[in-house]
Amino acid sequence: MANKDLLDFAQTAISQVAKIAINLGISLVNPTCASLGTELWLVVDHLGSIDPNDYDELKLHIFKLVKHVERICSWPKRLSTDPAYGYPMLEAVAEKQEGSREYTTVKRKIEQAIGNLVSNDRNGTESICRLRRIVLRANEMGREVDEEVLTKPRKDRPVDPHPREIHAKAFHVLRSHMCCTCDGSTQGGFSHLARLMLQPVLQNTNDYGQVQFDMLFSRSTKWGEQFNRWQDVELLVSQPPKRQKSSSRPAKSTRFSKSDEDPRRLPRAEDAIEVVGQGDFCSLIKSDTSSRVRLAVQDEKLQRYRPSLLKQMVQHLPGISLANILENYHLSAKMKTALAYILAHSVWQYYDTDWMTTTWTSETIQFIWESKDSFSGHQGLLFPSKPYLCVQFDNEDSSFNEYSTVKDEIHYYPRIRTLGIMLVEIGIGSPLPKQDREHQVQSLAATTNQYLTQAIRCLNDGKLWENFEFSDYHDAVKDCLDPKMFTLYGEAEETQQGLRQRRDVLYKKVVSRLKDLLEGTKWMEQLINNRIDPLNTSFQKSTVQQVKQHSSNDGLWGQKDNNKAKKTRAKDDKDEKEAMKWLSRMQKLSGILSAAPGHSTRRVRIAILDTGCDNDSPFFHLPSNISRLKGWKDYVDGSEEWVDKHGHGTHLVSLIMDIAIDADVYIARIAADATELSTASENVTKAIAWASKEWKADIITMSFGYTEEKQCISHAILDALNDDHGSKLFFAAASNSGSNQVEMFPARHDSVISIRATNADGQYESFNPPRSENDTVTFGTLGLKVPGAWLSDHIGKKCQTGTSVATAIAAATAALLIGYINRIEVGASSKFILQNVKRKIRTYRGMLALFKALSTETLYQHSLYLTPWQLLDKSDDERWIKIAAAVADV
Repeated sequence: MANKDLLDFAQTAISQVAKIAINLGISLVNPTCASLGTELWLVVDHLGSIDPNDYDELKLHIFKLVKHVERICSWPKRLSTDPAYGYPMLEAVAEKQEGSREYTTVKRKIEQAIGNLVSNDRNGTESICRLRRIVLRANEMGREVDEEVLTKPRKDRPVDPHPREIHAKAFHVLRSHMCCTCDGSTQGGFSHLARLMLQPVLQNTNDYGQVQFDMLFSRSTKWGEQFNRWQDVELLVSQPPKRQKSSSRPAKSTRFSKSDEDPRRLPRAEDAIEVVGQGDFCSLIKSDTSSRVRLAVQDEKLQRYRPSLLKQMVQHLPGISLANILENYHLSAKMKTALAYILAHSVWQYYDTDWMTTTWTSETIQFIWESKDSFSGHQGLLFPSKPYLCVQFDNEDSSFNEYSTVKDEIHYYPRIRTLGIMLVEIGIGSPLPKQDREHQVQSLAATTNQYLTQAIRCLNDGKLWENFEFSDYHDAVKDCLDPKMFTLYGEAEETQQGLRQRRDVLYKKVVSRLKDLLEGTKWMEQLINNRIDPLNTSFQKSTVQQVKQHSSNDGLWGQKDNNKAKKTRAKDDKDEKEAMKWLSRMQKLSGILSAAPGHSTRRVRIAILDTGCDNDSPFFHLPSNISRLKGWKDYVDGSEEWVDKHGHGTHLVSLIMDIAIDADVYIARIAADATELSTASENVTKAIAWASKEWKADIITMSFGYTEEKQCISHAILDALNDDHGSKLFFAAASNSGSNQVEMFPARHDSVISIRATNADGQYESFNPPRSENDTVTFGTLGLKVPGAWLSDHIGKKCQTGTSVATAIAAATAALLIGYINRIEVGASSKFILQNVKRKIRTYRGMLALFKALSTETLYQHSLYLTPWQLLDKSDDERWIKIAAAVADV
């Protein structure tokens, strides 16, 4: 196919598919389908912007786009690998006359395929992400790049960052010094404990180009009753000089320094102290100088240099194995992905070196407690992004050779197999159970095969991956556990050439995918800059599993005191199920209103003032959710990273985003938890001003309250309303103390919509406060056992109860209604009325009037229950008439 023909074909065919997908999304009320159509239109725009001069370079990417769209149009049918097969669906939709019988037939087939694809949100989202990746890589290829970028190795065949001899020097020189002579013996029988820090890449020193290994060595040969300590050690190894290409021209004489010696060979000569002799290593690491021991390998000798400040600030405690970490603590998705990448990259990096003579498993990968400060006695920190390998200099494991000769083993490559098993354990957040010694089979092959089978079963058990659903991760682990992926046939199997080829496959199929996942989630930058959070060690799994999901007893946050409403577990389960049905009905309404014909020039903006937001929670793994988090401001710690140490804010954010699916969300962290709220009035004041002036928020929601009025908050609310001529909505939680307390502030402020909590049937809960004298009516919505997202170290959703939850739902409902009115189109005679309606529903009185029209009466006098699903079975014209009539007298 000629250049112009391929481009024209791709643009014509994909534009037709985009149109089909968008129309199908509207008819199915499926946002994923509509998003797919939008993404396809962006692809068409990308194809139209291609410079013909760049065609040859981008030809492969164009074919990839066409192939992927053909796959979408044929889902779930797999495409033929025969080149003669072509692209039948795209060819048909591009060639047939729109409106003809043939076109209609093809269109129906494509609609069916797209419907099959988006029926599973995960498949639909993955297709969208893949389209974006292909376009992104094509754009990157089209840019001008410097020589360094052009000479970088291909991703699937990377060049080693450091030659193998670097590792050999480091390992063998250290091993020659490892025999302990602490007891005065010249022939030690034990080695000091050694830990090698595993990092995404080995770091070179800036000045001398030497490879740096960060290690820890123990004071004695084993942990016992006697106090022990870790010594921070830096080991430097010079890189061999680069080979010069032969040339017929005489080489120019270049002097880099006063001597002809390569200055990278040594740090400054005056820094050198001594050569470490045999038997001196013990005294070196036992000296307690609170400094970093600096060593360098030069001419097969170990030299000591002047010490430096400690880099590895660790507590002098035994390390904790990866298996122990997974068994006792929760790892967030970010932590899991970062750790998996570090381990996979390290196995690839050290694959054919002496560092692999130690078996790499979840028992030999450890983590060391780091000190928070220089004082002892404080609880340390464990960073999942800083794993260490337990190095055994005096005990090589023959079963961990690169290629196994054990008969009847399924997977002949122990290093790749054990990596795959560790990746499974990290992904499911639990170590694979060990065999009971009494029942352990005798055959080594049988034991190995059993662990492999167990890992594959866990990989294929979808329930174990509900909170960590990343296709790139799953595919990487699957290939790692598949021996066929690394099998070479013929004489190359056990040769050095075979080893190199397997190592290349390991990078392409495993390391590269995990790297793409880290970069796609924007976590790679945080990993490189050491900004991955430590584990939350205050809660262990054994404790968490025993704690029942119940509401907080903190009334300040508008959550119900659990001691005031003791319910049976059966009733809790019923309330939770009813709440899920209630939310499902709201999400259905949201889908219909959001898919209404028309368009909006500006999305609704909601500012949430609360405990923050943990954007590592599984809820935000979906691109459609994380992309709607538009603004962050931390008035507690001033952190630029999204954080929530309580969970309340994250829960409310997820509820609002699930209902107001077309709204953008902005979050201000005004307190770490309820205990800080009493002194957070200034933070609230600043947050209101910021949300109003900087974020231009349409809605500001505050799911908290004070018993006394805070003048600074009142002034901030009035200032925000004056700036926007009253076109801004404030929501706040009423209270959870029943008749024992009046309505809280700011809910009782004259310009704030106060919200109370009901069950899924609209019955007001007993913990709501009495109606204020100034209120003619009160509004309530769901606030009992409402499931929502929680912190990233929590498995699954968490149910919360209280007026704070109801407030978030009411604010989201208001955003949904405003978004609908912004989108609808009316005839010319009604445009003036539409503009008035748009203005009115953004005001306090206008939204109250609309809420009243969309509510039903309850058993309590003057207490209304929001039922916006009244709009479900109405046409757009009927909805418009009802909304316009509701605010006509405002």
